[in-house]
Order: sequence, then structure tokens, then C-alpha cells
Amino acid sequence: MAGHECYHCKQWVEEGEPHDCWTTTEAALTSDLSDDLREAWERLRETAASFGEQRIYASHHSIMFSRKICYFFVRPKAKYLELCVFLGRRIEAPQVRRVDQASKSKFYHLIRITHRDEIEAPITNWLEEAYELLDEAPQPGALKSTPVAETQPAARKRKKAQQPGKIQRQAGPTSTRAQEKQLARVRCICGSIAGALEKLSHGEPTFFTPKRVFAMFAGNHHGDGHVAVWLPAAAGVQADLIEESPDTYFRPPYVGTGGWVGVELAKVDDEQLSALIREAFRFASAKATASRRSSRRSKPTRVSRISKRPV
Repeated sequence: MAGHECYHCKQWVEEGEPHDCWTTTEAALTSDLSDDLREAWERLRETAASFGEQRIYASHHSIMFSRKICYFFVRPKAKYLELCVFLGRRIEAPQVRRVDQASKSKFYHLIRITHRDEIEAPITNWLEEAYELLDEAPQPGALKSTPVAETQPAARKRKKAQQPGKIQRQAGPTSTRAQEKQLARVRCICGSIAGALEKLSHGEPTFFTPKRVFAMFAGNHHGDGHVAVWLPAAAGVQADLIEESPDTYFRPPYVGTGGWVGVELAKVDDEQLSALIREAFRFASAKATASRRSSRRSKPTRVSRISKRPV
């Protein structure tokens, strides 16, 4: 039977067989942990689960702890567990290896765990604070103002639209609000990458390495219906991604001939989007470095003139 090899996980996928290597299981991600790290993981999971109702699931290389949105996640590594905790304040402490702004109101904190004894205060306090932060902050999409009385013209217009036989149009993915929401996601991720720059190019927010473009936001470009980000990719990646998930990936205009990939933003979560953008940044940076080296090698060597002196 015909099939293909998944570009990401190298697994052979038979034709018609569902496959999504961005999803996995807790068991698969923790199967190779050492005894110390496994004990740390079990204690960490038990502690987080005690906070209250939540969803714990595996996605790509991480295990997510989420209520309505993720409040922290864990990346199991060979020698440590990497925690990424989202808090409403910046914490400076020996346990925190890095702090960066995830959004206007949140900071993500990277913490490494190497032993079960580290799963205690203050780390457990920070996890609980992140869990409870969702009760204090307004959730995405929540109303920010009290409703006002509907005007008579608006009421008549709504009533007319609801009459039998009338097609009720709803705001689609290309609405201004949807575009702004997706642009904010892209801007947040690109802004967290050291050295990344944002400029306006061809009327759209574009992100540079700074020498090369690594991400271009495209909000309904020329009415194509896509609210997407265009990313440079290595040879063959574009075709593989489109073949695996044609609803998520597409060949963008202009740059598509150069192997770029269009990513439908509404079809990917934040972690998957971050992985795609960061890979594009690394690819563009490596390409810029290779170009500079090639340019230096191609420059003619300056030959010094040897003056002829009489013997």
C-alpha cells in the first residue's frame, strides 16, 4: 500500500491512515527518564493535580497542565525536567534560569528540575500561583464592558436578518478582530526570540533575524481567505507538511516557489506555532551565516606585488 514517511518523526504512514506527530502520550515522553527524574515527575504531577480541576495532556515534546488555557508545561529531557511557568509577575530567584514576557500580562519562567526534592516551596508555590492566576485575570474573549441598550435601527436590522429564508452571515476567520488576535500570537512568539526584529513590509508585519525574513504575517492577503504566517523552510518540508495536513499548511504566493510554508493560524495551538516559528528563525539564521561564509570565500585573494630588484 502507498504511504509516506513523516518528515518530523520519521514514522511510515500508510495512505489514508490518520497521523499527527504533534500529539503523543505522557508515557512516551517519560519512558526514558532516570529513576530520580521519574520520581521528580511523579511528584510534580501529583502536586499540580492537587490544585483542582484541570486537563493534563501530552503535545509534541511537552506535557501540558491546563485549565481554560495552559498555566505551565513540562519538557522531559535526558538530564532534567524543564518547567515553563506562566505568572503575572517577574520572579528573580536562583531556581529560575530565564524570564521573558509571554504577553502583556504574563511572564514565562524556565526552571530545571533534576531531583524530586526540588518539588517543594517555592517552586510548588509558583505553580499554584499560576493555577490561581486564571481565576483573577479576565479570560480571553470575556466582555470588557457592560452591554448597552440596542438601538431601534440595529434591532430592525437584526430582526430582518432573522426572517425565514434569510442567510445569516457570521464573522469568519478573516474578520479584523480575528486577524488582530492571530497577529498578537505571532508577535508574542517572535518578540520572545532574541535578536528578532519587526518591520512593516509590503503592508504586513514582517519579522527579521535581523538579516533575513523568518516570518511574514498574512491577513487575508489579496482576499485569499487565509489568516496565516508564511515561514521559510528547508527543501522538501513544504511538500511534506502540505501532504500531511492540507487544511493547516499551504503553498503561499510569491515565496512559495522558494519552499516557504503557509500556516493557517487558527489550525495550530501556541506550542506548535512557537515550534514552527523558532525553526524558521534557526533556518533563516543558518542560511544567512552560510551566505556570509560563501561570500567571503568567493572574494579574490589579494596578491602582493613582488618588486624586481637587480641582483
